[in-house]
Amino acid sequence: MSDTISYMLKASTGQSLGALASILGKAKAHASETDVEESVFLSARLFPDMFPLLRQVQVATDITKRGGERLAGVEPASTPDDETNFDELIARCAAANEAVQGLDDDALNANENVTLQVPIGDQTMPMEGRFFLSNFILPNLHFHAATAYNLLRMQGVVLGKRDFLMPGGA
Repeated sequence: MSDTISYMLKASTGQSLGALASILGKAKAHASETDVEESVFLSARLFPDMFPLLRQVQVATDITKRGGERLAGVEPASTPDDETNFDELIARCAAANEAVQGLDDDALNANENVTLQVPIGDQTMPMEGRFFLSNFILPNLHFHAATAYNLLRMQGVVLGKRDFLMPGGA
């Protein structure tokens, strides 16, 4: 028996966004302990053409929440990108996770084999529901969460693999 797409979406979102919120909490504590402005961490980039930490978190939450809503046949709600500190980003992770966990399992699973029209930039790409989840939503979530983790490691926040793998970390 294979896992349902509702299970895969909700389990991955709960784990990844929960861990991301925990990581951001450790970063907030580190910034306070080292007397470094949070904005220094939030504006950090791995490379000049990559998004800063702040935007990495916003994209991770948007992709997951809006993708899940689209997968459930719900009109995706826009979330303003107005966070300026760790507390607001942690709250954003919690809100996105709550939104995904609240999606109807039957509605999600009903679109497993349905071709969805997914807007990507100024184009629309047709993707079957299961493909959309496994090849777009989840890889994007993990990419942006891992990038946020790496940005914080680069800034000296003490994190380990366990922090990335589980909410609450070590």
